[in-house]
Amino acid sequence: MGNFYRINALLLLSALGLTADKWPSDTFIPNDGEFTADYVVVGAGTAGSIIGYRLTEDSNVDVVMVEAGDDPPTDAELPGVFFSLPKTKIDWNYTAVDDGYSAQYHRNKFVDLPSGKVLGGSSSLHHFYYLRGDAGDFEDWVKASGNESWSLENLLPYFKKSERLEDKEISDSDFGKVHGYNGEVGITRRVTELPEKYLQAFKEVGHPVVVDIHGNHIKGFTQPLFFIAEKKRQSSAEGFLTRAKSRNNLHLVKNTSANRILFDSDNNAIGVECASADGRVFKVFARKEVIISAGAFNTPKLLKLSGIGPRAELESFGIKVISDLPVGENLQDHLAVVLAHGLEKTNETPSAPSLNEFPLDTFVGLGSVDPNQKKPDYLTLNLICRNNPQCLSQLCSVVFGLHQDVCNQIMKAGEGREILVSILTVGRPVSTGRVLLKSSDPNDPPVIYTGFLSNKTDLENSARYIEDFIRVVQSNYFKSVGGETLHPRLPNCSHLELNTREYWKCYVLNMMDTTFHYSSTCPMGSVLDSQLRVRGVGRLRVGDASAMPNIVSSNINAAVMVLAEKLADLLKQSR
Repeated sequence: MGNFYRINALLLLSALGLTADKWPSDTFIPNDGEFTADYVVVGAGTAGSIIGYRLTEDSNVDVVMVEAGDDPPTDAELPGVFFSLPKTKIDWNYTAVDDGYSAQYHRNKFVDLPSGKVLGGSSSLHHFYYLRGDAGDFEDWVKASGNESWSLENLLPYFKKSERLEDKEISDSDFGKVHGYNGEVGITRRVTELPEKYLQAFKEVGHPVVVDIHGNHIKGFTQPLFFIAEKKRQSSAEGFLTRAKSRNNLHLVKNTSANRILFDSDNNAIGVECASADGRVFKVFARKEVIISAGAFNTPKLLKLSGIGPRAELESFGIKVISDLPVGENLQDHLAVVLAHGLEKTNETPSAPSLNEFPLDTFVGLGSVDPNQKKPDYLTLNLICRNNPQCLSQLCSVVFGLHQDVCNQIMKAGEGREILVSILTVGRPVSTGRVLLKSSDPNDPPVIYTGFLSNKTDLENSARYIEDFIRVVQSNYFKSVGGETLHPRLPNCSHLELNTREYWKCYVLNMMDTTFHYSSTCPMGSVLDSQLRVRGVGRLRVGDASAMPNIVSSNINAAVMVLAEKLADLLKQSR
């Protein structure tokens, strides 16, 4: 990993003082055994941790949670080492099918799809940015579900419920009223000096600079809020499961996968068949309901293995169809285009990053080509590497997996110079992918087609939004330091004139990756009703990112948490 992120176990342990006693204990169920509770929750991830916690607030309700992963390792709690988490045992290590079109200048010509296999799920793996989405995103949830309760106005109490904002400037501002201050998940902002010159540059070319971007409409550039507090990652596991570890009505079964959902003769879900990592097979039963919270890849996989999905696909694997639904047919994700700008020369030696803080100076932006338009067109996450080729290597090679040739070019440009690395993504892409079964064997991974840029509108819009974003080179600051958009040599684009629309479309196809915002594979409207109940069966609900009818215009972790909070209330109301 290099000196930039080399740490040892003793330093990790001393940084947080973690012990195994932090997490709920494992519930052992013997081979061919059974366990019965009021609710079965499959997945103790971003959403499942919240659902299990909220349901067990009532001591008369017991819940069994089945989680394929284990306790988060110490380094998952440290913000300063988030680059090192993918491709480890806490990642499902899924990859997308090579479509022969997108991501062709990656190391492997396909996209890695990091996804958390650990308590807290992807909230134990993600990159910390706290964003919610635009009001218009949730209006589309209302249209899909036919239920006004999914509007941003009606979901705001759920955003506030789990949030514990720790930022006086925001709390004292007009935005203070849209935040929560007593929730389980700490949210902080690390304001540093370096991004300010960039914010002023973007302001000069027409983008508003704001204190916060969590109002009704979310345009503007700012220094971001993070899922970081008390010097550690604020995952759903950290916020919720640690507080539930002493509850004797929450039974957490770790290192255990769900093979299939069990149904009675009336197609009511009654439990789940499980398989532990050490080879035990057993069943957990629900007196009330089964909730699937396994994520945008594994939730559709489990539903299909259980007979819920497209008839032709299920029958091709000999699976009896219980409910013919378009499960897995609406995969949505934010495509990330990696841009770099070279700024001022510097011989400053970068200091070692703190393990307990986000390791880079950063700012976020939500912009639109039309400044009078209320909703954002695109999202940018911006990171500053100052005379730090190792930082650039981590971003280019480790986070985004681009071809080493292009990473070497960017690293070379970063010698003795400040580099702004920007990840730009279309807020509401049109393209969709698919999650399919590989076989009827639960041990086989799903087959994932991202569908990136399969609709030409997304390619055209990505190029347009890049053109809007790079107008910043016309600002006084960029001009004063010789700021420039870097154009790495891309073999597939060498025949095109730089900075033309066709060039940028070629650039997008080559310099792209995922932002890990997988969603919408079991959406409300087609697979689920407005109460998150699976259509065509009884006593079965889905509560995770797969339930979104459409992706939101920002990072999705906060929206997933809200969906879980809402589902927990729906379950309580139905008792």
